[in-house]
Amino acid sequence: MENTTNALNSTDGFTSVARVEGVLFDIDDTLVDLNSAAIKGFHLLTAEDFENVPIDDRHRIAQDYADDGAGAYERYMSGELTFLGQRVERIKRAYALAELDAPPAEALGAWSVAYERAVRSLWAPFPDVHGCLDELDAMGIPYGAVSNNVESYQRDKLRASGLERIAVLVGSDTAGAPKPDPRPFHAGCRLLGTSIGATLYVGDNPINDVQGAQDAGLLGILLNRAPDHKSDSAKFIENLASLPRLITGNTGFLGAAGWR
Repeated sequence: MENTTNALNSTDGFTSVARVEGVLFDIDDTLVDLNSAAIKGFHLLTAEDFENVPIDDRHRIAQDYADDGAGAYERYMSGELTFLGQRVERIKRAYALAELDAPPAEALGAWSVAYERAVRSLWAPFPDVHGCLDELDAMGIPYGAVSNNVESYQRDKLRASGLERIAVLVGSDTAGAPKPDPRPFHAGCRLLGTSIGATLYVGDNPINDVQGAQDAGLLGILLNRAPDHKSDSAKFIENLASLPRLITGNTGFLGAAGWR
């Protein structure tokens, strides 16, 4: 993978923009470390049932659950499954990978409730989030979030993670469609009061976030936190600490304080 300096140099799409007027973020695994919370919550809920499963297999299965190896969340987004239904599919897959019988149908709801309670207590922002937002505040750049989940649920997640400062939030339900549909991105721009072409969207999914934002007319950049994650995106950063520097490095940007 390129180092951060080279990655920043590859973001040539920003040089043609008069200025970056606002920034919209994805939430899960961009602002909030959902993956770590999911893995820890999964281990807590399966500690007894997976007691005899080799530790390496337990870690592999927990990662598969967190990464949604079942592909159930996209089915939830498409309306094929309920929120509980997608979680049940992931639970069943995890137990099958461990060569164990999944909890009976009548117990799956209780499993999900207990998991939800555990994972909510584990939600936390990545260490670079508040510093990035502090710098955007200092630069006079408004920001918000656009997420592929229900707005009320994501509002709770931001609050539990100590990110109440993010006032602008668009969920897939309030936008009328999930990303990569342009409607959520455009709704975010309207709430920020920024023009579409000068609004930057930052997310960890190359298709839903980056390509979706670009197709909607925004600037899109991939947040590629995983050092071993391969991406075809020419525009990426490896952490949010790089973002303010990227914006001020754009020769067309004029910040609120008159910076260039």
